[in-house]
Amino acid sequence: MNDLSKITEYGRIIADANVTFTPELSAKIGAVHGSYLGGKGILVAARDYSNNSRMLKRSYIAGGMSAGIDILNLHSSPLPLVQFCIRRFGASGGVFFSSGSMNERDTSIRFYDSSGIEFSKKQIDSINEFFKSEKLKRADPSNIGSITSILQTFEVYKKAIPQFVNKNLISNSNLKVVMDCSYGPTGELAPEMMNSLNTAVIGLNTYYRPLSVKLYPDLEAVRNVASIVKASEADLGVVFDSDGSRCLLLDETGNLVDFEDIFMLFISNDDAILKSKANPILTTTSASKILDDFASNYGYKLKRIINMPGSISKKIREERGAFGASDTKKFYFPSYGPFSDGIFTTLKLLEVLAEKKEPLSSLIRNFPKSIKVHKTVNVNPKVLVNYDKILTEHYREKVIIIMDLLFGIKIVFDENTWVQVVPSLYRDALVFTSEAPKSSTSEKLISEIEKVLQSNKTEQDE
Repeated sequence: MNDLSKITEYGRIIADANVTFTPELSAKIGAVHGSYLGGKGILVAARDYSNNSRMLKRSYIAGGMSAGIDILNLHSSPLPLVQFCIRRFGASGGVFFSSGSMNERDTSIRFYDSSGIEFSKKQIDSINEFFKSEKLKRADPSNIGSITSILQTFEVYKKAIPQFVNKNLISNSNLKVVMDCSYGPTGELAPEMMNSLNTAVIGLNTYYRPLSVKLYPDLEAVRNVASIVKASEADLGVVFDSDGSRCLLLDETGNLVDFEDIFMLFISNDDAILKSKANPILTTTSASKILDDFASNYGYKLKRIINMPGSISKKIREERGAFGASDTKKFYFPSYGPFSDGIFTTLKLLEVLAEKKEPLSSLIRNFPKSIKVHKTVNVNPKVLVNYDKILTEHYREKVIIIMDLLFGIKIVFDENTWVQVVPSLYRDALVFTSEAPKSSTSEKLISEIEKVLQSNKTEQDE
């Protein structure tokens, strides 16, 4: 391969491991990254539990060292810990390898700058220019980079993060959380951190899982959390992405909470955000337009930006943003850092629940929800587990972007028009939610998507 743009999607390098994304290619990317940094500096490197990620990260490290870069090796780690360590140790940047959340064959590599912010598309293009030029900087044998394991970083992180919330308030509230860590490294951190704040935890899938073709979180996992939340009378359900950067949230009744509801809950209840109304709030162009009026009513200036890697983080830093959120279920609290952390989002939500002393469903009940079109459609079980692949294949070249929502997808047709598709927790059905300038447009698009899924079912039956 002589051009990384062939495996770059929406500003990230991602491809099928050991077929296109080979160890040889990963080693070359490591050398290219080192050359991009001028053959000097320190990089933090980490991965998820996937064997694919482990293999490709080791190759990358060899390439980076060959360019004279020193590596701080986190081994397996949640992504937010990588970003935390970059800032704490003053590193030049970092990389994170992870398996795909929509295609089990894919592995991605994400690059981060010295602030822990993910590389923009422009920066990835610069990496690619180095890659295509073949002008790699190879260090003299006496100056080959070193590799050092960072010890006790998990312990430092577990003690540091709770300092950014009201620990006493949470500890005195006797809250209960059901959390699924999706067999990711978050399982080594989240349950213990919540327990240290006197929060009861029912932990699921908190351990290492050998390589499997199954993607997590999946429908069964989310349904399990919903049922356990209700059965145990827990206050909150949480399902983490395998990299720990975001999470699904369920209220005490076991229902999934919409992104817009969490956004509105934070900007109307979080003290740090409420005290920063002179600074803008940032969200993505594809987030519901209902947020504009809600933010304005609370005295905030809401700014929208295209959802690309690093875009919200960079704007938060440039404009001293009070808060940021992406409809891919990422939330950014500048007092903590310019990046999304699923554990910290959970802690901030527990803080709100502890302060308000009300169930989550009650706190979000009266938030506006009126401008969307909704429809629930029964589907074949085979379609239910493959709908995202079916729709991605059909719409990939026809729309602006297909967004991975961790549980569901959002098909963005233009800045003002999108359809969200999410599996039902209670039957074999898909829940369609759409927003467009005209409700008739939403209804038409939902009908079109139904036909795409129906035609695929017919092909399978034949």
